[in-house]
Amino acid sequence: MDETDYANDLAMRTTELAIREQREKAAQIPAGKPGECDFCGKWSGRLVDGACAPCRDRYHLK
Repeated sequence: MDETDYANDLAMRTTELAIREQREKAAQIPAGKPGECDFCGKWSGRLVDGACAPCRDRYHLK
């Protein structure tokens, strides 16, 4: 193997690791459902534990 092969292998491993880490983070995103927010009463396409994204931010909810 020459330096180019080593560099390509390193780049591929680094990319695969980054993709795996992002997939693990994405798997931890809670599922949401559409409906009216329990906090502000506005309709949202994605509620998590009854709260829309602005209310989750405003009230520091997860």
